[in-house]
Amino acid sequence: MSLLAIMTPRTRLLTTSGDANLASLRSVFSQARFQHVPVVDSMDRVVGIVSVKDYFKELSPLMEAAGEQATGLMMRTRKVHQVMSTPVITVLPDTSVRQAASLLVENNISCLLVADPQQRLLGLVSWKDLMKAALLAKPVKPAQPPA
Repeated sequence: MSLLAIMTPRTRLLTTSGDANLASLRSVFSQARFQHVPVVDSMDRVVGIVSVKDYFKELSPLMEAAGEQATGLMMRTRKVHQVMSTPVITVLPDTSVRQAASLLVENNISCLLVADPQQRLLGLVSWKDLMKAALLAKPVKPAQPPA
């Protein structure tokens, strides 16, 4: 089974740009179905990924020490490219579920962006998608012992 069969397609993903500010990212996360948002350029090519964890990691020191005004200013001036993870591990849509699972484990990440050879975003596959595919897969019948 390939990722094309289980990934969330680009048409159902929310993305952001590297030049967007953190205030706009907050809005994207509130609308997104995922804990990760792909960061793309004007040609829809993958340039990074930002997670809710990255977002709160950036804000947490300020939330404790600074006032509302300082936090608001930082959210308007700090850019996504300053907090996103890059380079991003991308895979082709014909990547097997097994290969994708291996990449998630080896790199200690929770999702992969699916892109074409020109790095244009095609979709996202998460560890939950892989687990669902594994659970729904037809069980393999055990071999019959020789008579």
